[in-house]
Amino acid sequence: MIWRLLVIAALVSLMAGCGGASSEPAPSSTVADELVVDLGAPVFTSDVHGAVALGVAGNGMSDPTVAWIGTDGVWTATLDIATGIMGQGSDVSSGVEPIVHPIERPAVAVTPDGRVDIAFTAFVEDGAASVFLSQGGSVPESISGDPEPETNLGHVTLVGGELVLAWLEDSTLSVGVSDAGHIIEKESVDDRTCDCCNPVPIAVGDALVVAYRDWDTVDGQVIRNVAAVGSVDGGGSFGDVVPIADDDWFISGCPFSGPTVALVDGELLVAWMDGRQSVHPDQASTSIWVDRSSDGGRSFGRDVEVVGEGINRWPVLAVDASGVAYLVWERSGPDGGLAYASSSDGGHVWQDHGLLVPREAGDGGDPRSPSSIVHDGHLVVTWADSNGGHVAAWSLPG
Repeated sequence: MIWRLLVIAALVSLMAGCGGASSEPAPSSTVADELVVDLGAPVFTSDVHGAVALGVAGNGMSDPTVAWIGTDGVWTATLDIATGIMGQGSDVSSGVEPIVHPIERPAVAVTPDGRVDIAFTAFVEDGAASVFLSQGGSVPESISGDPEPETNLGHVTLVGGELVLAWLEDSTLSVGVSDAGHIIEKESVDDRTCDCCNPVPIAVGDALVVAYRDWDTVDGQVIRNVAAVGSVDGGGSFGDVVPIADDDWFISGCPFSGPTVALVDGELLVAWMDGRQSVHPDQASTSIWVDRSSDGGRSFGRDVEVVGEGINRWPVLAVDASGVAYLVWERSGPDGGLAYASSSDGGHVWQDHGLLVPREAGDGGDPRSPSSIVHDGHLVVTWADSNGGHVAAWSLPG
C-alpha cells in the first residue's frame, strides 16, 4: 500500500512505456468542432474544508448527498441545489480510520427511499486494508474478508434497489452483492487486474456489468487495457472477460485511473484514459477514450478518442434527462484543470469544451479526482485540491 501512494506523484507524467501495435486501423477522432453545450460559469461553488477525497450521489428525487474523507473521518451531507448550501455534516466512520488520499474516494449510493450507503477503505493491521460499509449511518463493518496489503475501493451502485460494490484486493477483482440485506463478497472475479485503477459496477437491464482495467502480458511486456465482466444472476456468477479497449497500452506501472460508466437510452457507455498513442519513452500524453455496448456489455464497438493532447486522466460520466452525456476529467499542468466534453448522440460524437474548472493560481494545485452526477437540471461536480474539497453545479441547457 505504501509504495502505491508514493509512486502516484511520479505517475503524473506517467511511467515509461511504448505504444502497442494493432492489426486494425487506429480509430479517428470524432470530436466535433462547434461548442453547443458550453456551460459557462457555475451557479455556485461550495468548499468542503478538510476534505481530501469526495464523491456525490443521488436518487433523482431528494437532495443529492456529498460524501468526503478527511483526516477527521468519513462524512456525508446533503446538498441544496437551489442555494448551494451543504447541510450539517454527519460522521459515519465511528472511529474507523480511512485511508486519506485523493485516489481513495468514498463510494456513495442513495437508495430510492433516501437511505445513504457509503463505503471506504481503511488500514486495519500491518499496512493491510479492508473495505468498510456504512448503511444509513450505521457503524461501518468490514465486508472484504481478510485484510490485504493492496486493497483499493472502486464504486457502489444499485441493481434492482440492491447494493453492489466492486473493489480490488492484491490485483484481483472482487464484487460485493446484497443477500437478504447482507453484503456477500464474490472473490477473484478476475485475478489479473491493474492494482489501483478503481473498478465500477453498473446495472444494464437485468445484467450487472463491472468495468475495470485488466492486466496481461504480450511478448513479455505488461499491458493494462480496460475490460468488462458481466453477471446475469445478480452477481452469483460471472461470465468471460470482455475487452473494451481495442488497442494495447504497454505500461509497466499502475496509472491510478479507472474507467467510468453510464447508460444512454439503455446502451452502455464506458470512458477511460490510456496512453497508447504516445510514441515517446516518457509517455508525454494520454488520451480520454469512449466505447459503447448495445448488448449489455457482451461486446463493444470501436473506441472514440475524445482528447489526446497533454496528460488526461480520471474521467467521470453523467447523463441528463434528454440523453446528453457529460464527461469530466483531470488535465494536468500549468494550463490544466478539470476539462469537459459532451455528446448528444449517445457517445458517437463528442464536443471538447475545454476547461470546466481552471487550475487555481497560487497553492491550490491541480483539481483532482472528480465525481459527477446530473440532478434537477444541473451538472454537479466534486473535486479536491491542495486547499480542500469543492462542490459546484452548472445549469444545463433546456
